[in-house]
Amino acid sequence: MQRAAFVFLTVAVLTLFGGMASADPTADLIALDKEWGNAGITGDTATAAKLLADSLVSIDETGIHDKKAELAASTPAPAGTKYEPMDFKVTFLDADTAIMTHSTQGYQAHYSLHVWSHKSGHWQVIAS
Repeated sequence: MQRAAFVFLTVAVLTLFGGMASADPTADLIALDKEWGNAGITGDTATAAKLLADSLVSIDETGIHDKKAELAASTPAPAGTKYEPMDFKVTFLDADTAIMTHSTQGYQAHYSLHVWSHKSGHWQVIAS
């Protein structure tokens, strides 16, 4: 009888606390990156600005850029253009910091590296 009570209590505790474990945010970050890429294609600067931190550091082969200002001045891509990211890899440095790499194909194909930071309940890119 004591064994049955112990097993029941153990299962109840694991069920209760097992549901409280935090989910892996990898899929959320990939979805946010796709949202950012699509915002760039369509010229949706409000969505892009929401995903980029004000202190964003952005660099490419030509130097350091003010990515938020560039997005504010950008125009939509030609009609029918799609954002086609692939080969995502996300590595968490801690629960609130992730490094993401991926490639894209099609229009303006490129490789990307982004550093995401989770603050005040939201993920934002802090370096790219």
